[in-house]
Amino acid sequence: MVSTKVKFIAITIDELVLVPIVIAIVYFFIPELLVPLSILLIVGAAIFVVIKYYLVYPSLEESSYYLYDLDGAIGKVTQTVTAQSGKVKVGQEIWDARCDEGQISIGTEVRITARESMRVKVVPRDEYS
Repeated sequence: MVSTKVKFIAITIDELVLVPIVIAIVYFFIPELLVPLSILLIVGAAIFVVIKYYLVYPSLEESSYYLYDLDGAIGKVTQTVTAQSGKVKVGQEIWDARCDEGQISIGTEVRITARESMRVKVVPRDEYS
């Protein structure tokens, strides 16, 4: 797995590369503004990185997103669920689903017991304990 710091650097480096490019352009076309614009660009880039760090860094961590912590959520079967396949609607999303025993017919309310990648494991709502 790639560390969170490496991810942050990777998504920030392109903005920081613009600073020396703009400084070079200013040097060639408006040399009298080189010092004040360089200071402004460097300070602005530093402020930008700090703000971006606090806004973006937490979303780069490997923790589970709360929207996809589906254990215990209630859904409705939209395509018959078997041990191999099926579909359930949870909120506004339709998920691939499977069950351990038998099959669950369309329209049945189910409770999610686990999420495995992009597939959920379900049981009929009244069987859940």
